[in-house]
Amino acid sequence: MVELDRRNGSTAWNDYTPYEMRTIGTFVRLGWRARAHELISFFMADRRPQTWNQWAEVVGRNYREPRFIGDMPHGWVASDFIRSVLDLFAYERDSDSAIVLARGIPPSWLEGRGVSMRDLRTPYGKLTYSMSRKGRSTTLRIEAGPRVPPGGFVLVADGKPLPKASINGKAAAWRGTELRINELPATVVVTGP
Repeated sequence: MVELDRRNGSTAWNDYTPYEMRTIGTFVRLGWRARAHELISFFMADRRPQTWNQWAEVVGRNYREPRFIGDMPHGWVASDFIRSVLDLFAYERDSDSAIVLARGIPPSWLEGRGVSMRDLRTPYGKLTYSMSRKGRSTTLRIEAGPRVPPGGFVLVADGKPLPKASINGKAAAWRGTELRINELPATVVVTGP
């Protein structure tokens, strides 16, 4: 990947445009969570200047070199970052109009208080959920509010064997590696393996 080659110094480069941030969301949708987070780290390291928490339209390898940088802060770059990071928490899948939840959330973020998303705008209304893990059990709580999408809300397992799951206290079955949630509010508990 080009940005890894840049980061590792295995390819020569002078500058790039951070519009490439939109690939973060692409990797989340492909199920490449670790790859998406590598990109986030890469792009966060290239904010110019670091303390300003922004990206230029053009990022140079040598940040002290006088050069064209375009607009600063650059709104399109920022919006690409925001849209991609929101995909970590939820995105609509076009193929079945499902809302895929937490596909980009690394397991380490679920420890302790976990993560939460409040009033994320979706085509079906504002989505609010929290997710945390204790021991081998992960609990997802989705509040009432949005309509249930035609494809439901979906959790995707990272692999097999599949963990046991329940939705609102009732055993729930996986379809392939996906667990569909078709009722709100919902408390989903996934345990093991």
